[in-house]
Amino acid sequence: MIKYLKEYRFYIILFAFILIPVIAIDTSTRAPRDYRIYDRMIVWMTSPVQTLISWTLDRLASGFHNYVYLLNTRQENLALVEENRRLLSSIASLRETEQENIRLRKLLQFDEQFKLESVVARVIAKDVSTEFRALRINRGESSGLQRNMAVVTNEGIVGRILRTTRNTADVVTVLDLNSAVDAIDERSRARGVIEGLTDETCQLRYTLRTDDIQPGDSLVSSGLGGIFPKGIPVGTVSKVNRKPFGISQEVEIRPSVDFSKLEEVLVITRFDSESRQ
Repeated sequence: MIKYLKEYRFYIILFAFILIPVIAIDTSTRAPRDYRIYDRMIVWMTSPVQTLISWTLDRLASGFHNYVYLLNTRQENLALVEENRRLLSSIASLRETEQENIRLRKLLQFDEQFKLESVVARVIAKDVSTEFRALRINRGESSGLQRNMAVVTNEGIVGRILRTTRNTADVVTVLDLNSAVDAIDERSRARGVIEGLTDETCQLRYTLRTDDIQPGDSLVSSGLGGIFPKGIPVGTVSKVNRKPFGISQEVEIRPSVDFSKLEEVLVITRFDSESRQ
């Protein structure tokens, strides 16, 4: 007997699993007063199994619904993240456009103040060498630009055009060693020539030791030479070294233009040399 039970245990268990729900369903249709002793035993035996099956099915259904819900939520989150990224990009673009408009408005006001004929250009490259401090702009001969034309911003003098192509021009800045801008101290009217010194500073040369020049004094272009209009800011005196002997003094200048943030410039094509006299 035991041998047959072992041999056919799979079929017996399968039959039991099929029979138990049938009996349980059958007994559930009877009134409680009709339950016999074996009915109650069957109900008692099948109740935990039914509870477990029901709980398992509920958990599986809940898990499936949660998975579908989370999948939809994840897709919605990805869509929202992409929309947020797009909006942030639009905001950044609008802010950049706003800042560019502000800079161009200042250039226009500067142009009107000095009664200049000029061309607006954008800085497209900067020389990184230590010997040649220059930059390149996106305007050239096709825009009427020529060698030695002055380049300025609303902050002050940038430099002058060194060479041109049809659509670009190279500008030697006031920071370059070969640059020279005749300038006047606004306070004392002392005069000298501003030349490049380092990547951030210039020097005022050919000043007498007796000239009244103090740190903080503002220097503007004198108008001599016919390149730069008179009265355009060039820089501020940052250091003065007056030796007890000799005929000159060492004057260090901080340029008015912040070259690290330079983006747009004005190229002066024509100006009234008498307008600032």
